[in-house]
Amino acid sequence: MVKISLFAFAISIPILGCNVDSPPPSTGGVHGGGDDACESGVVIVTSDYQSTNIAVSALDGTTLSPSFVSSGAAKPGLSLALSGDVDVPGVASPSGRVVLLDRFGTNVITWMDLETAEVLAQLPVGQGFESNPQDYIEVGADRALVSRYGSNPSPGVEPFDEGGDLLIVDTKEYSIAGRIALPEEEEGLLPRPSGMARVGDDVVVALGRLAADLSTVGEGRFVGVSPAEGAVTWTVDVQGLYGCGRLAVSPSGERLAVACSSRFDVEAMEYDPATSDVVIYDARTSPPEEIERLGVARALGAAVQPTLVFASEDVLLGTAYAGGASAGDRAFSVSITTGEVTTLAEATQSYAFGGVHCSPGCGDVCLLSDAERSKLRRWKVAANGALEPLEDATVDTEIGLPPRGIGGL
Repeated sequence: MVKISLFAFAISIPILGCNVDSPPPSTGGVHGGGDDACESGVVIVTSDYQSTNIAVSALDGTTLSPSFVSSGAAKPGLSLALSGDVDVPGVASPSGRVVLLDRFGTNVITWMDLETAEVLAQLPVGQGFESNPQDYIEVGADRALVSRYGSNPSPGVEPFDEGGDLLIVDTKEYSIAGRIALPEEEEGLLPRPSGMARVGDDVVVALGRLAADLSTVGEGRFVGVSPAEGAVTWTVDVQGLYGCGRLAVSPSGERLAVACSSRFDVEAMEYDPATSDVVIYDARTSPPEEIERLGVARALGAAVQPTLVFASEDVLLGTAYAGGASAGDRAFSVSITTGEVTTLAEATQSYAFGGVHCSPGCGDVCLLSDAERSKLRRWKVAANGALEPLEDATVDTEIGLPPRGIGGL
């Protein structure tokens, strides 16, 4: 299934975690600047799922502000305090603002100034139900889209309270300007939009297609949305695979990749590798055409997780669930050209690995959040595409929470 927070179907509690001291004030903002062709850095969520801390790091994983803002910091400037279920957008915002997605139980978008660490605005996006916002992507100087995973079983009480959609947000007024409905033709399934990516003029949205009671899931699907038209313009079904995540876009923009994690077997408490894989698409066609399936789950003997990024034009970095020869999560690279799968790191437990991020052409360093070690795993991408290990980096030096999500700046 699509990666969502472990708290997605529980109540988020905005309190400090056990055995964690009261956090200090914010360590402040950082200067953006730098090469316009490269991101300014990364935003990293550290969390024990009860309290949350946001750090800002350089593209190589070096910490710049270990506690940019946290759920319990003194005078954080938040009218609505951060919960323990927070994530950050997968795609860097052209505006340079830090954007926080407070998910199930809170349903709030927060904008912050990168240089001052000041809160610019907060916007509730629940409209009377658990909308569980999953991703945010800016599509203009004053517009952004927010994917709302949750659907409202009894809409019609408040404006824009349907859910299972994309909210259109005015990022100057910090208000809701509209919504884009997302299709689901199979009875009993909800669209469940999650990760988004920009492909040409379109925004591509991954759909989880999951029933309200989680009992049934549809095959993988992603849709192209035209921000100009405010509507879905094409649909791609990933036949035979399930639980597909956000599409990764190659540095050239010519290829796309998606990782599908399969259906979750409740009895076995695992994902089935038989319906999991990494699929490559041609981004030069509309809709994108499937090129090949890499057989990654088969090679690892374990289902891949829906998190995936390009380390270079030819090499992908991803993670896999426990299974096969591993008792815990694994990080792997795979060559699109040869299909060779290389195990890069292993954890001793499940759900230890979280966000991944690579900076091809901008330092060529890849990052992986490792909650088990409470570190960022790091690799340098060599000229031949191999990922060579670097020393792990500590992110949260102020509060001591483990890293979870990673987003671009």
